[in-house]
Amino acid sequence: MRPLLTREESELSIMQALIRMSTRRTLEAKLGRTLYSTTVYENVKRVTISLLFANGGENDATTYLMVSFEKDANHEEIITTKILPFLRNAGRQQGQ
Repeated sequence: MRPLLTREESELSIMQALIRMSTRRTLEAKLGRTLYSTTVYENVKRVTISLLFANGGENDATTYLMVSFEKDANHEEIITTKILPFLRNAGRQQGQ
C-alpha cells in the first residue's frame, strides 16, 4: 500500500488536526468533552480521538489517537464497537 501523503504532508495534516481539536475544547464546558472527530476526504477518512488524562483542573493534558480508514470503511462502527471499547478497557487496566 502506497501512502497518500509524504512524511512532511502527514506532519502538516497531524498539526492541522490537533489545532482543530484544540479549538473544540472552548465549547466543551457546555457541550461535553469531544470524544472524536471525523474528516471524510474523497480518498480516505481520518479520525482524531481524544484521550483525556485528567490532572484535576484547567491544565488537563490531552493526547490524541489518529486513525485513517479506507474511503469505503464503516468507520463509525469500527470506532464505536472496536476502538472506543478497547481504549476504555485499556484505561481501566491502567488504573488498576
